[in-house]
Amino acid sequence: MNTKEIIKSSFRIQRRNKMRTFFMILGIIIGITSLSFTITIGAGFQNRMTQLVKKYFGPNDLLIRAEKLKLDGKPTQNDLVSSLTLDDVKAISTSIPGIKMIDPGQFIYNQEVIAGNKNASTIIKGTSAIGQYVWNRTVASGEYFNAAEELNMSRVAVLGPHIAETLFGKVNPVGAQIRINNIPFIIKGVLDQKGSDPHGNDLDMDIIIPITTLMKRVMNVQYILEAKIVVDDEKHIDEVAASVSNILDSRHHLSINGSKDYSIVTPTFVKEKIKEMSKVFNVFLPLISLIALLAAAIVIIVLTLMAVNERMSEIGLRKAVGARSKDILMQFLLEVSATALLGGIIGTLLGLAGFKVFGIFMMVPFFIPWQIYVFGVILPVLIGITAGIIPARKAAKFDPVVALR
Repeated sequence: MNTKEIIKSSFRIQRRNKMRTFFMILGIIIGITSLSFTITIGAGFQNRMTQLVKKYFGPNDLLIRAEKLKLDGKPTQNDLVSSLTLDDVKAISTSIPGIKMIDPGQFIYNQEVIAGNKNASTIIKGTSAIGQYVWNRTVASGEYFNAAEELNMSRVAVLGPHIAETLFGKVNPVGAQIRINNIPFIIKGVLDQKGSDPHGNDLDMDIIIPITTLMKRVMNVQYILEAKIVVDDEKHIDEVAASVSNILDSRHHLSINGSKDYSIVTPTFVKEKIKEMSKVFNVFLPLISLIALLAAAIVIIVLTLMAVNERMSEIGLRKAVGARSKDILMQFLLEVSATALLGGIIGTLLGLAGFKVFGIFMMVPFFIPWQIYVFGVILPVLIGITAGIIPARKAAKFDPVVALR
């Protein structure tokens, strides 16, 4: 029997045994649907996080955070410390070659802001005059505050587009007044839309004022929470990070092997964190799906063995008229492979459709990783062949005389 006839015969038998074929396909569909769904979610989530981080943190950037650390580099608590200062930033800027820009940062969260008879609660950020370049915050209307206003602790502010619309509607607020902590500020500009940061915070709700103004006039503190460094060449990132650590250790009187009161975030650290956060989707959930596929393989073995026992006379007749053992083997393998492949294609399409719906609600970009083609097409066929080999070999070994009795 030639290959073409074997294939035709396989499909005729599959159509004739619709119920058995349905259950074989169903097991593969369930496993592949869940597998493709979790893989695409993981890839989409990782892609979204990478895009967010690129807007917020580039390959040339370093971030110094003031926080207590263990010896293994992990925070012991969420409370930030007050050991990082503007003098530290100045020392880093003047002592380390290769630094293009550095911007200190201080924040106050959930601060009520009043404009006329409207008010809103939002974050107030303090940056230097070059913060607009360090954080890539371009101005849509008006202008950013300048170095003289930073030096003089001027009461000026730039607003994110969402907070500007919340307080002023469609009216251009440049030149208008707002009150922060009962202190009047003049609006100098409105920022371009930025979107969310990697933590999901709406950057378009930011109100940014000179860091000196925030520290002295609003918060009355001497410390900062962070400083972002832009290095002139990303190849020097690790070298600059090591130099920053040495300077802070010296200025804060920290031992080399002791606990730190700061952390340094590098692009490599960020990438590792994104991978770690994606593990649930990329490792653990797909493993659960593989268990479902294992169950599907068992179902295929059982149903195919049943089919072999039911078709003993057919197998014996075919062998009696000249069918070889390898023809019988090939037919059964083709039957289970075709069934598994159909289930894999349907399962992949269902998984992608589920991800599309999920992505719309969760704002995850639709992204199809290359693994989908492997798991959706090749894996089901491999499962079908592996699961079908035992029943197929049993059928191929039948003695035609015994089978026809």
